[in-house]
Amino acid sequence: MSTTALSRRDRRVKIAKAAKIYGIKGPESLDLHEAYNALARGEVGTAVQLAHPITQSHPANPHGWVVMGGAALAQREGKTAQTFFGQAAIYRPNDPVVLGGMAKAHVLEAEVEEAVAMAPRAFAAGSEDVGLAGLYLDLMVQFGRRLAAADILAPMAERLNDAGLCHRLGDLLVDAEEPGKAARWYEKAYRLDPQPEPHRIGQLRGLLAKCRFDEAEPLARDLVATATDRDAAVGLLLLLLRVTGRADEAAALIDSNEFATPEGFAHAKGVMANILQDRGDYEAAADTYVEAMHVTGQAGNIAKAYGVFLFRDGDYATGQPHFAERFPAQQRARIPLDNAAPENLSHLDRVVLMSEQGVGDQLALLPLLRLAPLAQGAELIFVADGRFGPLLEGNLLGVSHRDKTEFLSTPQQLHPNELVYLGDLSRYLDGADPAARQGAYLQPDAARVAALKQKYQALANGKPLIGMAWNSASLIGHLRSIPLEHLVTALPDGALVVNLQYGAVAKDIAAAQAARPDLQFVTDDTVDQMADLAGFAAQIAALDHVVTIDNTTAHVCGALGHPDAHVMIPAGAECMWYWGRTDRRDPWYGAATLHRQAAVGDWASPLAALRADLEK
Repeated sequence: MSTTALSRRDRRVKIAKAAKIYGIKGPESLDLHEAYNALARGEVGTAVQLAHPITQSHPANPHGWVVMGGAALAQREGKTAQTFFGQAAIYRPNDPVVLGGMAKAHVLEAEVEEAVAMAPRAFAAGSEDVGLAGLYLDLMVQFGRRLAAADILAPMAERLNDAGLCHRLGDLLVDAEEPGKAARWYEKAYRLDPQPEPHRIGQLRGLLAKCRFDEAEPLARDLVATATDRDAAVGLLLLLLRVTGRADEAAALIDSNEFATPEGFAHAKGVMANILQDRGDYEAAADTYVEAMHVTGQAGNIAKAYGVFLFRDGDYATGQPHFAERFPAQQRARIPLDNAAPENLSHLDRVVLMSEQGVGDQLALLPLLRLAPLAQGAELIFVADGRFGPLLEGNLLGVSHRDKTEFLSTPQQLHPNELVYLGDLSRYLDGADPAARQGAYLQPDAARVAALKQKYQALANGKPLIGMAWNSASLIGHLRSIPLEHLVTALPDGALVVNLQYGAVAKDIAAAQAARPDLQFVTDDTVDQMADLAGFAAQIAALDHVVTIDNTTAHVCGALGHPDAHVMIPAGAECMWYWGRTDRRDPWYGAATLHRQAAVGDWASPLAALRADLEK
């Protein structure tokens, strides 16, 4: 209803309400209300006609300036919008609409860094602008800051319960190789709105990430039968079939399916390459990777997978160019591969190393600094998760730490050629003596190590003291994991078992205790393996023996040079490249003993070998 059709009484009521909302008495408050409505309808001229007089009569009221700023945004006039929102900010510096408007104005002016700095302020102030959130995500993806973007937007997604935003967060985290974190947002999007096909596919991704296969399979098969994006559904079903031991069915599905896109076909070929590795047919796996890359004409995850496949065989020269293509073009353009070239590194007084992948991978890649042609006395800064700060104190690589969240959220004074992705140092593996990169480099807190050792030895009372980690709660970790009740069959009588496994594991320990009542199990609540990496390193250093699957625990052992660490290594594609294919002695750190499967899924022989070693 227009204001002209209102009775005098109704008009007075609306003016009174508008006055409370906008802080202006009299008819102008209603004009301001109509200006906002006109802007929402896209009637920019009407909005300006109503709001502009108010900016003159009430310049200290922010609302007129906000409408004018919104109108300028609608006309794609960034500088003008900045001026108007700047006026509003004088009186409402923490208003989410004002801050969000400024962020959008920066985007229009191609001031991208300013935009990604301003948008989080709007979200923190309570912005409900889902469009701004989407814009922010797009920009942060271009910068390669996916995890930082997810952290910023998570509170907003929780607050708004917007299914679309939750789903986008899931996609963002999958692209950042954090499927476990993505699962939470996929599940929330599906719970809020289960009908859209992307939400159903996201739910399937989440179920697979959590290894909830019994729930995932019916959904996967239904999507294969009904989904418009059938390639995505088939790709996820293939993953499920492989990790649940049905490789023949997966291979048959690949052969029989008509893929709609090159990307869908390439993904299926990537799964097939893993199946071929699981079968021990490495030559066919290599050919399959090459076929997948040729089909798409793109690099990305397939190129990375082929690169590390070659790394595992020690073919670093052939693998490195493929591994280097692991980032999208926009992200790679910001930190070029050439920054890691010897002609650049050898002349830098400062090298800023950007972390990538998970904690274990970062621990594995840091020793590559020993191979790099660094300038004498160069400052080495590792930009990573804040947990690395205490862990790296006193390290033997000469690396200092900067918190990644802080680093990416504040302006930095550095030259672009000082930035280097840690993984790009893999170019120096070819022809290098493995001994040059090997050896301990972490220095745990000696007092903390001594205190933990004394505590555990008192509990062990002369019995063997063994730390154990057995589970990787992810899809790719499923084939690496071993039920604790099976793993403890290899332990000597009466051993004290210190729990090194993160998460809720009471049921696992109860089952293991039932299988081996002679063992004593200890969960030390003073050490948080996830939050306190320095404490975790001290805990591992305090133990006589460590038995672990291939997870972060294995890499902490390697970085410490633990004298008696035993790592259970799966056969096939899930054997990480750091461990090579055949060695019993750890070829990466030169420290651990590796117990390898002879066939995928068969832990009998590695458990027997572990038992023999622990009984010596």
